[in-house]
Amino acid sequence: MKRVKILYTNYRGETAIRTIEPKELIFAENEYHKPAQWLLVAHDLDKNAERTFAMKDIKSWTSE
Repeated sequence: MKRVKILYTNYRGETAIRTIEPKELIFAENEYHKPAQWLLVAHDLDKNAERTFAMKDIKSWTSE
């Protein structure tokens, strides 16, 4: 899977660069992202865990 660096602002308003491996693009909601919206499901390499990122909160991205 291709690695990507994103500049992302989370639900707490914290902005950071995250290194991820995208897996799936879905239209849904979860406890952090309401109402339903486009979400990117990805493996977060910095946290070594699967995470969901709101597409509207990805400010930029670059491939590695």
